[in-house]
Amino acid sequence: MSMKKIGFVFVLLGLALISLGTITVTNNQKNPLHYFILLVGLVFFFLGVSFLFFDSSYEKRIKQARILLIVGIAFCVLIVVGANMHIAGVSILAVCTSCYLSFTYLPLLTKNRIEKWKQYTRKVWHAYLLSVGDLISISALILGYLFKKLHWPGASIMMTVGIIILALSLIGWNRFFSTEIILRKLAEGKLRDTINEVEEKNKEILDSINYAQRIQHALLASDSMLKKNLPEHFVLFKPKDIVSGDFYWACEAHGKFYFIIADSTGHGVPGAFMSLLNISFLNEAINEKGIKKPNLVLDHVRKRLITSLAIEGSSEGGNDGMDCILMCFDFDKNILEASCAHNPLVIIRDKEFIEIAADKIPVGKSVKNEMPFTLHSIELKKNDILFAFTDGFADQFGGPKGKKLKYKQLCENLISNKELALNSQKENFLKLFTEWKGSLEQVDDVLLTGIKL
Repeated sequence: MSMKKIGFVFVLLGLALISLGTITVTNNQKNPLHYFILLVGLVFFFLGVSFLFFDSSYEKRIKQARILLIVGIAFCVLIVVGANMHIAGVSILAVCTSCYLSFTYLPLLTKNRIEKWKQYTRKVWHAYLLSVGDLISISALILGYLFKKLHWPGASIMMTVGIIILALSLIGWNRFFSTEIILRKLAEGKLRDTINEVEEKNKEILDSINYAQRIQHALLASDSMLKKNLPEHFVLFKPKDIVSGDFYWACEAHGKFYFIIADSTGHGVPGAFMSLLNISFLNEAINEKGIKKPNLVLDHVRKRLITSLAIEGSSEGGNDGMDCILMCFDFDKNILEASCAHNPLVIIRDKEFIEIAADKIPVGKSVKNEMPFTLHSIELKKNDILFAFTDGFADQFGGPKGKKLKYKQLCENLISNKELALNSQKENFLKLFTEWKGSLEQVDDVLLTGIKL
């Protein structure tokens, strides 16, 4: 049975006893039993009113207790004013107010105190007993004072019992708080030790990742090599974490210049490991195996990834790999050969927007493992601007509605910025990305490069 139902039962029983006591007192004012029945009825009634609030939430009960206190203070003020003005019925109001404070407000206050202590201590029963002790002692003092004013018997006993219980309760609270303070200090000490340990481990991990970043950057295409072969270019590289799954790599081989923009599976540390593996296989294909065509280079890297990531004892490789644009520049003939896996290559020539379509297959395991990569051969012209990018820029959430920036908007900005110097274009793209992202988290590594011939 819920406390609300018990409260209704107590209220009805209290009203019945109050009615019975009132009738008997009116007919026979000299019988103390009738006054006792009336007083018990008041106790049941006000206790029932308190029980009606017990099933409410803690926050709601706090507000209800404050309202009950304000009502009790108002009644006390009326009693003081009425007593000074010798208004009839003040004694009855005093009895009702005492019962109201003792059996409606204080039980609800005690319930709230116990609920609060459950959040802060494991010794709930200690807090429960001490809170109940406070309830009994204060109620005994209130009723004892009332009995004394009305010259009813038992006032001294009630006040004595109230003072003794209150004293014991205060001693108990003092010991309780002392124990809690000691336990809390011990807990704080352990927490500080744990925090220091976590901070130390975190520092070690960050130091390791920062060192890994130095290694990864050392393997990326160097500025000197890029400036030598691509005098006018920019690279907008913005990893999501310290290290990145996106990477750009270049090499000079076979009288040509190879340049790749790639997005490895994952980001952060796992993505960085994949980028190192991809760079290793690209270097193996071009410089060690002597493979010249970009499509054949990607075919070789795909096979190496599948076999290298195969689960031990299995001929099947993992699903990791990369999406990329591999470009091979023959500056003597002004020819660009390229192969694109998932990510297209964009060329802006005067007012013309040329998109070199990407194969819808990754450099890695897929259902189309046997499908060869397409080789695109493009005759380059002076002032052509080439753009290669991964999906991190277009996939970023943000803007006024928190949606993706999308490929279409990125291409529109590529066209609108074409007349600007490449450094200015880079600044504009960085500004666009930053403003679009706003306060949202960066969702992926971002890599965008522009090359003007």
